[in-house]
Amino acid sequence: MVLGIQPLLYGAYIHENLISEQKLGTLAAAEISAIALGSTIGVALLKYRTVQTVGILGIAILIAGNLLPSVIPLFLTRALAGIGSGLIVALAAARIAEQTNVNAASGLFLFLQATSQYAIMQGFSLAAPEASAASMQTVLSLIALSSTPLLLLMPSHHPIPQPTADGGPPPIAGWVALATCGLYLGAAIGVWAYLGIWLESSGMQQETVTPMVTASLAGQMVGALVAVVIGTHSRSDLQVIASGAVMTAAVFMLILLGPEGLTGWLLLIGFGFAWMVGTPALSGLVLKSDPQRKSLPYTASAQLLGAAVIPTVLGELLSHHGLSMVLAASAGLIAVAIILVPAASPAKHGLKARPD
Repeated sequence: MVLGIQPLLYGAYIHENLISEQKLGTLAAAEISAIALGSTIGVALLKYRTVQTVGILGIAILIAGNLLPSVIPLFLTRALAGIGSGLIVALAAARIAEQTNVNAASGLFLFLQATSQYAIMQGFSLAAPEASAASMQTVLSLIALSSTPLLLLMPSHHPIPQPTADGGPPPIAGWVALATCGLYLGAAIGVWAYLGIWLESSGMQQETVTPMVTASLAGQMVGALVAVVIGTHSRSDLQVIASGAVMTAAVFMLILLGPEGLTGWLLLIGFGFAWMVGTPALSGLVLKSDPQRKSLPYTASAQLLGAAVIPTVLGELLSHHGLSMVLAASAGLIAVAIILVPAASPAKHGLKARPD
């Protein structure tokens, strides 16, 4: 839920003068890096502790990060919330790793994630379109607390899968696929983190921004369901390329045409749809690129690294030129990611392709 409501939550930080636009990317990096760290810790803890123990610990830390007083530095509270979120994400990551159809499992997870985000944003849109950051964080805490009983429905222990590959580093094709994962997701997060503020800077009223971002989330929900239906297959590379091309085109058209009117709404929905169709296929791309599966354990790390670094770098380097420049650069990196996809073919590096 944290990543999903970034456009609203970070927008509230700006309005309340808790952070400058130039530091948004750094804040996103801190929070996402903390999620990555928490997820890594959570996977390690699942080897020795029950799912319920790890889940309750994550929920408690997440609530603490959201409810700590504002006198505590924002970067510290968001990092703490990120660690709690990461512990919770580890439960899903372990479960997904057990599945044979990894793309479909990832797509289902993203659909449920987007659904929860949609419900929250729709609620704010209807009940409190100008809600404060503290109000949003309180709602997040209450939802986290209410999800605690769901832990009782989960098995107490998850078998943590070990890498199936032999020793040695990933092949070149695997490294290229991992770089593609990092660029693709990192650039998408770069667009998402700045989207709400960009809409306002483009002249949209604040009460209109929330429904527009929520519409993009609806597109994500549908896209994730489509990814579930498609599942893992031998042409995950084409799925990534097609989705990335739609995302790139949608962002550039938003910048050129503006977000006003029906066109703006459709482009925002199209961006969200393409994003969630393509992201689950990244796992399939890594499998296709590395038949020995040496790269697979690093897929999530590559994505989170990109999500932490790219918004930060773009924000620091380009935000003083305007947020449109940040969005354009993010779209350009998505284009670079899809250009890298053919280079991740195992045939280009003397490897046999993964069997269908």
